[in-house]
Amino acid sequence: MAISFPGSSVSVVGARFTETSTTPLFSLGQTTVDSNGSTWQYVKGGGTIAQYEYVKVSSDGLFTITSLTTTTNPSTEPSSVGCASTVGFTSADYGWVFRGNGYHIGKFAASCVQAVKIYTTGTAGVVDDASTTLVNGLSLITTITSATQAPAWATGMLETVAA
Repeated sequence: MAISFPGSSVSVVGARFTETSTTPLFSLGQTTVDSNGSTWQYVKGGGTIAQYEYVKVSSDGLFTITSLTTTTNPSTEPSSVGCASTVGFTSADYGWVFRGNGYHIGKFAASCVQAVKIYTTGTAGVVDDASTTLVNGLSLITTITSATQAPAWATGMLETVAA
């Protein structure tokens, strides 16, 4: 399945989803909607984030992203989740992450099944269908056999759910 990422057809003029910068070009936390109806948020890298990793978006108003894991997102804490589906980040980078409502590409663990609930894992940025902390609204489009990046669907804004 081909996923297109528009260059200029967004609600925030100048938003480029495939680029990062070392200086802020937009207000941190700002959101935009692309021509496919997907929501993106402007964030700052809080460490090295590989392309396709799922990330936790900090709730402290700084909108810093870190790799999503079961440790960074325990089941007792609801958190905003994003996906660095178009570009990787370093701790000095500013850029856009996918936040919800549509297709994107993310990292999934081996033997993950399509169209079931998806959860955090102990591996940085990787999600799976084995029950830990639920990533609400996320599902894999096609069953995979080995750990890889794969097309996924988000219904609504991605977030972990407190138990």
